[in-house]
Amino acid sequence: MRRVAVLLCLLMLTPLVSASPDPTVDLTVERRLSNFDIGINGGVVSPSGLTVLIFGHDGFAHVISATDAGDEAGDIILENETTNTLNAASWHPAGKSAMIVGDSGTVLRYNSTNHALGEAEGSSSITTTDFESIQFTPGSSVAYLGTSNGEIWKYYADTFTMIDNSASSRITDIDCMKNDNICVATTLNDGIAVIDQEDRVTWLTNSRFHTWVGVGCEDATMNSCTGFASGKKVAPVEIDVLDPSKSELGEITGLGQLDGDTIADNPASDSSSIIALGPLGMVRWNQYSEEAFLMFSNNNASEEDILLSGDSYAMAWETSKNNGFLVTSEGRVVSFEPASESDTSEIPMFLLVLVALCVPGVFIGLIYWNSPWLQRLYAKLVGRSKKGA
Repeated sequence: MRRVAVLLCLLMLTPLVSASPDPTVDLTVERRLSNFDIGINGGVVSPSGLTVLIFGHDGFAHVISATDAGDEAGDIILENETTNTLNAASWHPAGKSAMIVGDSGTVLRYNSTNHALGEAEGSSSITTTDFESIQFTPGSSVAYLGTSNGEIWKYYADTFTMIDNSASSRITDIDCMKNDNICVATTLNDGIAVIDQEDRVTWLTNSRFHTWVGVGCEDATMNSCTGFASGKKVAPVEIDVLDPSKSELGEITGLGQLDGDTIADNPASDSSSIIALGPLGMVRWNQYSEEAFLMFSNNNASEEDILLSGDSYAMAWETSKNNGFLVTSEGRVVSFEPASESDTSEIPMFLLVLVALCVPGVFIGLIYWNSPWLQRLYAKLVGRSKKGA
């Protein structure tokens, strides 16, 4: 009987200690960009923060408002210049144009002034290359591109030059420091590389044992970026600005108590990144404080719309902390805002009552079961009561 009572109390307390983190945002499905699955692969916010360029399968390219993505009045449908899949994009630092890259050597230039989309000059020489990532450096017209087979290319003045082919797996992401023309590239199986101002590529040897899916260099005050790896892992990439070849990978941290796995990342506000989870979910990671907060889980997405929970992440951005938009692969546009107080997971009242009754009872019971004197006293009192009856 003693063991049963203790077990019951422990079972009642279990939900309190094993609960998943609370969501920090509420979701609202605003609209769909199409009635069919578009196959969106990603998107990038313009330097002005006013527009978002999204892209995907069959040459799909589209511009939507970054501040009011739920309103289709801000949409600009770009003409398909190719039927190849588009995989990544990056805005020129000046903000007047962007480059989109994809399969079979596809490199397109988008002009934000007249919304023209066309083949970039010089790209006709690289038609057999599948590009998976691209990033302009912050202080120049140089862009670095990554391929599906691990090559790193440089684009400058309408010229494409391969600068490294040491890796053999996909270059999953490239990002650059905000105040230095130093960039970091991540791969699926070959680790992390640092690219310096002279286009020299240094591979961090202790990074090869993880599957890296993204990198973010969001804090302009820090000489570091953050790598995101499968298995819900994050790690700082410590950049030696004077000699980038001496850069190192910092301690790897696992993000526990989260459902799903890391699949991508996007910039957020306040030196933070949005970590995308599969199945659909998001985590907010602050590079400076190295803190992670669950934005929403797949269960939360299901509560908003069962079809949303079955969709996959394409890209997301913030207009301010915990305020912003998510675009899914099927073309759903979802807004999010800080969770209301009623949504925060306060402990249900029945559990509080249960704890109030259970915990003191356990301690009193343990004292009784270990005290022969109390047991004899209880037996006498019960015996008298029966005789009086």
